[in-house]
Order: sequence, then C-alpha cells, then structure tokens
Amino acid sequence: MASVPVRVRRMVRGVTIAMRLELYRRVWGMDIGEGCRISHKALLDKANPRGIHIGRYTGVAFGAAILSHDFVHNRHLDTWIGERCHVGAGAIIYPGIRIGDGCLIAAGSVVTRDVPEGSIVVGNPARVVEKGLRTGKWGVRTDILPPERLDTKLLMN
Repeated sequence: MASVPVRVRRMVRGVTIAMRLELYRRVWGMDIGEGCRISHKALLDKANPRGIHIGRYTGVAFGAAILSHDFVHNRHLDTWIGERCHVGAGAIIYPGIRIGDGCLIAAGSVVTRDVPEGSIVVGNPARVVEKGLRTGKWGVRTDILPPERLDTKLLMN
C-alpha cells in the first residue's frame, strides 16, 4: 500500500484532471468522450475549441498538440479522434484530420492525413505501419497479449 502523501497526490491529480476535462467540455465546448485521459501538458487548440472531437476512452500524452484551425489559410476545421485511441507524447495532429477508432499515434508523429481504423502511424509525416489492431481503453493493445496477462479493466463493455 502506498504512503499517505502518495495517495493524497494521486487523489489531487485525479481531481484536477477531472476538473480540466469539465473545463474543456463546459467552458470551451469541446466534444470529449467519457473516460478520456488527457495529460496536463497536452495542447488542445483553443482558437477553434468546438472543432475538437475526442472519442470515449482515448488517451492523449504530454506534449501532444491537437489542432483545429489553420492560421495561414484562415480555416477552422473539425478534428476527430476515435474511441480507444492513444496519441503519443509530442505528436501533432493537423486540423481537419479524422483518426479512426482503435488507432495508435506514435510519439513525435506529425499526422497530416486521415488515419484508418485500427492502425499504427509513425513518423513525420505519419505513415501507417500496421493495420488490424484491437485496442482496449486508452489505446492499450489487446490483440498481442496472452489472455492470462490481459487486464479485464481495459476491455470495453
């Protein structure tokens, strides 16, 4: 069992993350699904906040940027991220992109094109390197783990 300060820190962190998600939803008007985990250091575009759409049980790591406007071309576009996805640290998702359900966006990737469902994309510009993935909550792969190692809390109901 963790010490008292560790438990308090975890509790405070959970509360602040929940408050931030509500701020995104209620004040900024972003469409963020239930059970999402978005890092405090992730950057969600506030120039067009209603253009951000993130599906249920998706994780967004630190330093990831999800854009929904293009200043140079004076465009405001909707950016869609599906359910059960993971956006890696430092990834950039351009405005107007659609990412299908169950996708993994590798750390540092620059996504300039739509991503088909169940894919892993890597690089700059991001390219599909694997298809046919099955993911659980927050983009955890469920297709490569043996059943005895699979945490049932990660599966979708």
